[in-house]
Amino acid sequence: MEHNVLVDFSHLADLNGFGEIARNYAPLLAKADLSGIHLIYIVPDHLVGSFGGHITYIRRNHKREDLKRLDVHIDLWHATDQQYHLRGGDGHTIQLLTVHDLNFLREKSGLHRWRHVVQLWWRMRRSHHLTTISQYVKDDVLAHYRLGEKPLDVIYNGIASHDDEPQQRPAFLADGEEEPFFFTIGQIREKKNFQTLVPMMHFFPRHKLYICGDDHFAFAQQLRQLIAEVGEGRVVLAGKIKDEEKRWLYAHAQAFLFPSRLEGFGIPVLEAMRFGCKVFSSRFSSLPEVCGPHATYWDDFTPEAMAATVSQGLDGWQRDGAAALAARDYSLGFNYERYTEQYVSLYRRLLGIA
Repeated sequence: MEHNVLVDFSHLADLNGFGEIARNYAPLLAKADLSGIHLIYIVPDHLVGSFGGHITYIRRNHKREDLKRLDVHIDLWHATDQQYHLRGGDGHTIQLLTVHDLNFLREKSGLHRWRHVVQLWWRMRRSHHLTTISQYVKDDVLAHYRLGEKPLDVIYNGIASHDDEPQQRPAFLADGEEEPFFFTIGQIREKKNFQTLVPMMHFFPRHKLYICGDDHFAFAQQLRQLIAEVGEGRVVLAGKIKDEEKRWLYAHAQAFLFPSRLEGFGIPVLEAMRFGCKVFSSRFSSLPEVCGPHATYWDDFTPEAMAATVSQGLDGWQRDGAAALAARDYSLGFNYERYTEQYVSLYRRLLGIA
């Protein structure tokens, strides 16, 4: 007898953390040893069939009609993030929910905040089992919600292996431009704290700073204005970049700067370590847990203090030095093979199969 396990990969094509995780987990899960389990994937419509013919596909934009047409009992439904748009099954379907963060508690206010609080409470209440992506998120959930005896596990995100992946010099670097540079990446939102980096660059007259990521958010205009006023022509807001360009920047940056205030996990800091890039981080939210002793932390966000921390942290740093190699080895412990193994084990445990 096969058990039907539905995994919601609706965000597979999104250029954010949800999409990054889904793009790595979906193919590995499809190849895993799943005797006794039949997989059903919810995916963006254009990705139907992408992971093999042994998987049943539900189109993201036609979920209800596809599920109705499928007409099978779903034994386990895994909502891979708390921002899902549909949760189905029946009274006998085991509901598994992965919670990525409670950032809305710090970013929202008033009725908008209350709506998110209640929505997550309801979604967790309807779940039989919860996972979080870090101990920080688990502690945050337990501090703000009464879950009773509901089981909650931590399964850390993985980091994709980039050793054999192609790199590409970004087009926004002028031909022949060989200035040393710093790099950061993330959605251009206030919580990422990129605005603290711009005035810091006054103290690095030989360097450039490339800030990359989705810049359709309203805060991006404020950051552009700040760059125009105090960036001294050496700070570039580059927008979205390709994976090949991201890898090139990690491999060539003198340092990766991540002053973020709100992270459920923080994938970029570990990606930077994979390339021997020196990491500077805030101590906020999950970042000390994820970076461990392999980042240099800012404790003062004045431009002078931030610059001094970076200068001191770079003193003696070498990509092939002992500290860089130790950071790389540490980052290898966060991988999608382990992530997949842990979720497959959890699926089997919840279904009661060996």
